[in-house]
Amino acid sequence: MHTVNYCRLSSYNRIVLRRAAVLLAIVVLAGCGNSIRTKERVQEAIVHRLETASGLDMNSLDVTTTAVTFERNRAYATVAFHPKNDPRVNSDMVMKYTLEARDGKWVVVNVADSQGHGMTGHGAASGVQLPPGHPPLDASPHPPVTGSSPATGPTQ
Repeated sequence: MHTVNYCRLSSYNRIVLRRAAVLLAIVVLAGCGNSIRTKERVQEAIVHRLETASGLDMNSLDVTTTAVTFERNRAYATVAFHPKNDPRVNSDMVMKYTLEARDGKWVVVNVADSQGHGMTGHGAASGVQLPPGHPPLDASPHPPVTGSSPATGPTQ
């Protein structure tokens, strides 16, 4: 009779252990899925974008992510730029970034000024104050074509 009770107890322990293992696996996997949903990971992606695609001298700027919200596979971040060693409190520039989760990391998909205007237009014309050392946004990599214009036709 002791053998029967021992088998029942052993079977019960296996069931409990299996359930505990499944629960632990679910918790671990759920935690891994949200590991990129942090302010720090968003700021890392923004700084990486700035270092590789902006031409900014990152050594001369303090970059602070002041707010982040998450919605599905997107993150919306507000970022303040302040020149290092600049005592003025009103010299910050604020930008808004939209990021998308791709392959377990954040990728910047849109950049706008603090009013939400996209940064595809002319920086100076839209009133956006760029950080020191930032190349002009309206600079074209191609020289202007001379000799004709759409409005006037060929020049003589």
